Amino acid sequence: MKAFSLLLVGVLFSTGVFANGIDEPGKSAASVAVTNPSGGSLFKLFYKAEESGTVKISIFNTKNKLVFTETLRHVSGFLRPYNFDGLAAGDYSIEIEDSTGKRVEEVTYGAEHVEKFVSLVKLAEEGKYLVSVNTKSADHVNINVYNEFDQLIHSQVKRIEDNFAEVLNLKNINKFTIEVSDSQGLLKSIKN
Repeated sequence: MKAFSLLLVGVLFSTGVFANGIDEPGKSAASVAVTNPSGGSLFKLFYKAEESGTVKISIFNTKNKLVFTETLRHVSGFLRPYNFDGLAAGDYSIEIEDSTGKRVEEVTYGAEHVEKFVSLVKLAEEGKYLVSVNTKSADHVNINVYNEFDQLIHSQVKRIEDNFAEVLNLKNINKFTIEVSDSQGLLKSIKN
């Protein structure tokens, strides 16, 4: 599992991962990713920028109440763990603000153990998305891509036993939806 995590970090930093919600990142925009490899209370924030600067990290709960904030100065890259132990189960927003703007990562923290962690991340390279699944139980994962008219244009089923990652190349498709589901239903969806 550590080898997969290190491989995923390498892929994320070498390709310049951008947070969900950034449509057209600038050349100097920072790479941001949040992972929860164990499915527990520990979330890891990866940040990498071309230049050193000040980075403010703020965590908000479902009611948009600030539950944690910190400011890091003179940094161009870091890996920070954030422990949600003691917080109520629910959805949280992690806001990362630097000189290039704000990026927000949405995470879900459950008091009980999460069986699957699914991540859909837009990569710096135009039209490429990283799909990753981390689980401790064997299952089938379905990856479907729909065009702007909700027509299925790509579908694949992967049998996974612990970890899975794949890059989808959607460069020539203007508008689409990516859906990842398992035997229990929809896990994650992203629209472009």
